[in-house]
Amino acid sequence: MTFSELVLTRRSIRKYRPDPISEETVRQWLSWGHAAPSGGNLCPWEFIILRREAGKRAAVDATFCGNQENGAAHQEWLMTAPVLLAVCADEARIQARYGETSIWKSLAYLDCSACIENLLLGAVELGLGSCYVSGFRETPMRQALRLPAHVRPIALLPLGVPDMTGHARPRPALEDHMYAEAYGCALI
Repeated sequence: MTFSELVLTRRSIRKYRPDPISEETVRQWLSWGHAAPSGGNLCPWEFIILRREAGKRAAVDATFCGNQENGAAHQEWLMTAPVLLAVCADEARIQARYGETSIWKSLAYLDCSACIENLLLGAVELGLGSCYVSGFRETPMRQALRLPAHVRPIALLPLGVPDMTGHARPRPALEDHMYAEAYGCALI
């Protein structure tokens, strides 16, 4: 598969077959996330692999219901994935390098998002599916994952054999996002 095919065929998958995912496959997948670019090469990401029902349940119970933070039903579809991966950021690692400036919080999200994109594309390369889930309540997610104060949950990614066909969502035209030389300047 070419890079273009990889990028253009990636879809958010929200239903999985119960087929187990091997430890070797998960390690390969994580190695691609770990290869992501990182400011100062700090690699602030931490991976928590959830396979057991209880751990998955606790994480899923912290998710939003659609876009409603306190909705009654959570993103139950996540329970169909044989593996859930919590991607977290070790903010202390960044803060130790950059001090008390405002940049350290941004770097945690930027670096982890680069890692997550590698993971999402890696799932396609493996013939598997995934989805970027960032809608969750932080305190319950911290409790579910037993995170220390300096580690922040960033995203939850399912991994499994798709039991659905993902569909491309409509995007605005690329030209609507392009400017020449400065924001708002039309392309020539």
